[in-house]
Amino acid sequence: MKVVVKILIGLAVIVLAYLCVMSIFTPEQFNKEQRRREALIQKRLKEIATYELAYREAYGKFASSEELVQFLTDGKIFVIKAEGDYTDEMFEKGLTEAQAAKQGLIKRDTIYVSAKDSLLKNGENPAEIILVPEFPQHQIEIQASVIPQEVGNDTINMAVFQAGVPMEVYLQGMDRQILDNKIRDAKSRNNGKGYPGLVIGSLEEFKSTGNWE
Repeated sequence: MKVVVKILIGLAVIVLAYLCVMSIFTPEQFNKEQRRREALIQKRLKEIATYELAYREAYGKFASSEELVQFLTDGKIFVIKAEGDYTDEMFEKGLTEAQAAKQGLIKRDTIYVSAKDSLLKNGENPAEIILVPEFPQHQIEIQASVIPQEVGNDTINMAVFQAGVPMEVYLQGMDRQILDNKIRDAKSRNNGKGYPGLVIGSLEEFKSTGNWE
């Protein structure tokens, strides 16, 4: 009987030791995997911000998910084709770049090119741009809107956009308790208005940076 008790006590000690180690090890592993997944999503969100800014340049507003995919599929953007350099000598003579172009000293032409060829350098599929990296069953949440903006004595409509991925999506399959704690902590930020995940842009002000920057 004493042998059995000793064995049970020994097993209990081993289990407790394992649980103590895992209580430290699990959060570390969670954070490591979180950083890996977030790096992929941050890169994608920055790309989307670039595409959104190009869309605004072409159309004067930001795009929804569908509009962005369509733009990257068959849309056009304008670029300035430059021939010749605007030199210090021209500047010293009092010539602006526009005047130098008018005199034929340099050439500046605005041409339209394919948004897909210009922006998707690696041949990405436009339809996949809005999918969450490693979780293609989920789409990145992209919203576009306008907000009133005071300029002097006038009020204008300012175009804004936001693209985000909740932790619930990109941290799925990981420790539930740790995930719940991280979501709760994220929501408590920014006076209780924190986004529980990664987001770039804002629907409350014009910005094109992410909440991780």
